[in-house]
Amino acid sequence: MATAQQELIPTPEKARLKRDFRKHLKSAVALRLFTQRPSPIAIPGRDCRYCPQTLRLLEELAALSPKLELEAIDFHAEPDRAQQNAVSRIPAILLETAAGQPKGRARFYGLPLGYQLPVFIESVKAVSRGTTRLSLTTRKQLRRVSRPVHLQVFVTPGSEISAGMALLAHAMAVESPHITADVIEAEEFPDLARRYGVRQVPLTIINEFATVAGMVSEDELLEKTLQAGLNPPE
Repeated sequence: MATAQQELIPTPEKARLKRDFRKHLKSAVALRLFTQRPSPIAIPGRDCRYCPQTLRLLEELAALSPKLELEAIDFHAEPDRAQQNAVSRIPAILLETAAGQPKGRARFYGLPLGYQLPVFIESVKAVSRGTTRLSLTTRKQLRRVSRPVHLQVFVTPGSEISAGMALLAHAMAVESPHITADVIEAEEFPDLARRYGVRQVPLTIINEFATVAGMVSEDELLEKTLQAGLNPPE
């Protein structure tokens, strides 16, 4: 006899989140999960250990509010959609307004649990509101960004300090149409972590060339982001 799957979000926490979503979600948010269909046959190169759990977590979250719209997209069956969204690994979660994100992109690669779940929840609320908790000065400065900026923040579920950096990067993506912020669970993507020399988290890569180690202030990340995103003087 099949046993019921254990909930990833405890029932008391679901009750709290339901109240929180009712209070803070304004516009509908699309949770677009790039994943793969379960298969009884193991296909080399297509293993995705955390895909089922990530889908289950998002199903639990989407059930807590009518303003959360979950779409699961098969990465292998719909390669064009993955390419259009610059998704090259799974599980990948894209946070967008239901009508299409008019600003930047906040994305999460991996299963957002541990200290990363509150980051994910806060990012969902920020996308829904269309604004963040960044200072007014930072939000004004981010309007100056005119070139694409790609922030990649490597985190782990057990690292509280990396959660702060992830939240900061996602907030900047919500505030600017030119910023994409990927929060990447380093333990789930070891090849990528090795590629960027990740030895501790958080580690933030900006446009492939600038590296920010550890947690930095809002002002410091803003400065690095502006260096990458402003047109050089003529």
